[in-house]
Amino acid sequence: MKVKDDLVIYYSYDLNWHLPEGIQNDAKEFLSQVSMEQLPLIFQTYAKECWENAVDVVVSVGYPKNELALPKLYELFMDINWPGALKALEYLKGIDHSVNVKHLKNACAKAVEENDTEWLYFLYIVSEDLNINQNDFENVSLYNQMKKVYEEE
Repeated sequence: MKVKDDLVIYYSYDLNWHLPEGIQNDAKEFLSQVSMEQLPLIFQTYAKECWENAVDVVVSVGYPKNELALPKLYELFMDINWPGALKALEYLKGIDHSVNVKHLKNACAKAVEENDTEWLYFLYIVSEDLNINQNDFENVSLYNQMKKVYEEE
């Protein structure tokens, strides 16, 4: 279903875990039907209290319809303790290895570009949990940078 982006963003704030459960559930139901292109919009930058429910929406949509939102799941690994991060990791364990490799490499490249060592640290942990190793990287230096940060902590 294609609706205005503003409406998607509006409903994404109704995923807030402080709101009544009925409002959260209505938002999940509505957002699980938005277009594939709009699905990433449900992760609002300053709305951590909404992220866990946003992961629920992405999971409910299922792969491959949620493909465009998968990078948002990898962004949650900037801090594995963020709401929804562990739920996202559990979900990703059921996704095809090649899909995870692609998104992990992209997240790793972005973390290196941004010099975000904390994100690299957590991405290494995620890579271990998803059985992704240096053999999965064409650019082995990306993997090695991620691993180095982890080993230095």
